[in-house]
Amino acid sequence: MTVSQVTAGRKNSIRFEVAGSRSALAWDGEAPNTLHVGYRNRANEAAIRDPALLSATARSFADYPGGHAEGFPDTFKQLFRAVYADIAAGRKSPAPLYATFADGHREVLLCEAILRSHRENRWVVL
Repeated sequence: MTVSQVTAGRKNSIRFEVAGSRSALAWDGEAPNTLHVGYRNRANEAAIRDPALLSATARSFADYPGGHAEGFPDTFKQLFRAVYADIAAGRKSPAPLYATFADGHREVLLCEAILRSHRENRWVVL
């Protein structure tokens, strides 16, 4: 995974690549509606976002029909939907789609361990 908001020529670059023995996937947040699928033994493909092709679970996160871009602002729309759904239910879902206070606490512990590792020049167990 590569993330950069400061690389020259990259406004908000987030890229994921998954490489397997027979095929690979690549996604770039600056062109979020296309998933590149690479193969060793046939032509590569570009899968364009189309809610009609998504599973029911994934489709619930796509509000616009194929050919219409969803993007950065939709991230917050999905966040608020998940939070408000839990508020309406009166409880946190078993696997919330948003960061919890426990997630934030673990992040702080991780950052402190990274700093300690740097200062002591050794691996630190979290």
